[in-house]
Amino acid sequence: MERGQRPSVMGRKNYLFSHDDKGAEANAIFYSLLESCDVVQLNPLDWLTDVLGRLRDNMDEEEITQLLPYQYKKSRE
Repeated sequence: MERGQRPSVMGRKNYLFSHDDKGAEANAIFYSLLESCDVVQLNPLDWLTDVLGRLRDNMDEEEITQLLPYQYKKSRE
């Protein structure tokens, strides 16, 4: 139980250095994606490395959705 609460506390401290609302929102999205990896039992570094290598400027919403941790794991099984 405590482990599940710790990342949000760490995030709260790091949000102080976001400089503005946009930066804080980007941090929140990033932490959410990393925690989603944890929930679906993906290695966050492996997932992030693979996804960053696959991103293209002309991707549509469906293609991007397939790269989110839950969908990514389903496609790998």
